[in-house]
Amino acid sequence: MSDERNVDVLRQKARILELENERLGKTVSRLLRENLELRGMKPDAITLNLPGLLAQAAGRSEATPKSERRASRDEKKKKANKPRTGHGPTEQPKLQIKEEVFTLDEADKACGVCGKRLESWAGKDDVVDVVDRIPAQWIIRRCKLEKCRCPDGCSIVTADGPKKLVSGGRYSVGVALQSSLEKFTFHIPIERQVRMAALVGMRITSQTLWDQQWELAQLLKPVAARIKQYILERDWLGADLTPFLHIKKGGAVKHQVWQIACPEARHFEVLTAKSAVVGRQVFEVKIEREGEQVSKLFRGTAVVDGAPELEKLAAELGFNIANCWSHARRNVLKANSEAPGQVAAFLERVAKLYEIEREVAGVDAATPGGYRNKVDLERLRAARNTESRSAIAAIEKWILEQQCIPGGKLKAGLDYVAGRWTKLTKFLDDPRIPLDNNVTEAGFVGLAQGRRNYVGCRTERGMFVAATFYTVFESARVCGADPDKYLRYAAESLLDGRRPLLPHEWLAAGSPDPNTS
Repeated sequence: MSDERNVDVLRQKARILELENERLGKTVSRLLRENLELRGMKPDAITLNLPGLLAQAAGRSEATPKSERRASRDEKKKKANKPRTGHGPTEQPKLQIKEEVFTLDEADKACGVCGKRLESWAGKDDVVDVVDRIPAQWIIRRCKLEKCRCPDGCSIVTADGPKKLVSGGRYSVGVALQSSLEKFTFHIPIERQVRMAALVGMRITSQTLWDQQWELAQLLKPVAARIKQYILERDWLGADLTPFLHIKKGGAVKHQVWQIACPEARHFEVLTAKSAVVGRQVFEVKIEREGEQVSKLFRGTAVVDGAPELEKLAAELGFNIANCWSHARRNVLKANSEAPGQVAAFLERVAKLYEIEREVAGVDAATPGGYRNKVDLERLRAARNTESRSAIAAIEKWILEQQCIPGGKLKAGLDYVAGRWTKLTKFLDDPRIPLDNNVTEAGFVGLAQGRRNYVGCRTERGMFVAATFYTVFESARVCGADPDKYLRYAAESLLDGRRPLLPHEWLAAGSPDPNTS
């Protein structure tokens, strides 16, 4: 067609192609309908799902539920062409400002018109801000420790030196703090840290950095234990687990990271298996009572994804289980390639539950899950008793009415929801229980990114170190505290023999300096 110059001929060819496309569309539609009939889908369900299946066949983005799909190329282009508002330099209130003065060269201080010498124009200098970056520095602090003696020779006293994790060692606490932050927050393996240090002239081994991390993790052990106790003493918590490799000579052994979480804190433990026998210790904490160590078990409600290990633990230890609506939603979404219309209808009904929660909190859909911290529990109880119960009844009625392909993905997804219905609806009777376990799942993001960078740990001690730092860093992150500043505060407080506040307590107290807490 590109070589054709006759407009009338081009119109005829375009019309022929249009008719052919219509014919092919009808053929695809007929074949899809026949295929669905052969697979056992009922006529009403076919009518509902066919438009979405045709959109998938054509590769159009509307085939995917809006909340699940990424922006198409056209949508991105439209957004890029939208006029920018408020575009300009990003404010940098936390950066140090270093004043510099730039003067004219002597040759430039002559007037280009009359040749007279130019004079400084007081108060009219231009001020230009330039953001610069200075490479990370390693320095040697040469500390002179004052020494005093009694005139009569009775005693000699020497000033205390800088704090160190290893008595008599050469490295300050800052070395361990920065190395731990880089590995467990920015996911930089120790070997890479060694190479980065070499770029600025510092010679250090990976074993040295590991030893510093080990000593700091040992120091923080009481903080991690108190975080665990805080979570287990709550009325509800989220629980989940994910694989983590123990790297050994000749291969690797799969361990499990168990996590318990609440809106203010997260606690991690790396255990050898995902069985209920091994996982029991996750829900148990040792407390001091009348000079003796006493075991205390969790007795509230755990929001989980339906893992059998957690179900078994709940039965053995006597705590309650509530299931997660995010997992319910996710299991039905797997059927989008099979029944997009029905999937969209289910997601729309589940979205109503979240809409009710946001209305009570007074926030919009863009607000992260932490909005639950702002919820008035009595208002939420009232809303759940009326609006949420109505929405749940609508979901239940819709599920019972659905006609699914026998053995299909939609049937499997709806069976998952129906099989956990009692535990999925526990939130209706207790406003403290959230709709989902997202606070726990989000806690695994940093660990998953780190696992991708350094694969796993080589020793049991390494797994203890990882669990300790993820506990401290993720607890600081989830409550809104600065992980770097909190770690420095906690380490310095412990080295001074003082009991540090937990991350959410430290944030509520105004993030005090360790020397003033």
